[in-house]
Amino acid sequence: MTEVDYSKYESRNAMTAKLAETQLWQHNLVSLIRSGLFLRAETKACNGLFTVVGVYTDESTSAPLAKYSDPRRAADAANLVNRLALVTPLVEAN
Repeated sequence: MTEVDYSKYESRNAMTAKLAETQLWQHNLVSLIRSGLFLRAETKACNGLFTVVGVYTDESTSAPLAKYSDPRRAADAANLVNRLALVTPLVEAN
């Protein structure tokens, strides 16, 4: 009987989970930006993780959009969000 190598399946499942997480994060981000109340993205430290949160025009913050263990990745994500928010959405996207 041949032994089955499950490592490629485990890797595939991890990639699928990561993709789903990324898609959810992007969906929440788009909703926040389209609301018209989005001001900027910031990073915050919370329970040993670095989170990316949206800041509304009244200076209140959203729930964490993403969580990272590396502060540089959180800062990169916040910078990317801020750059995306500067782009004017197309009318057809509504």
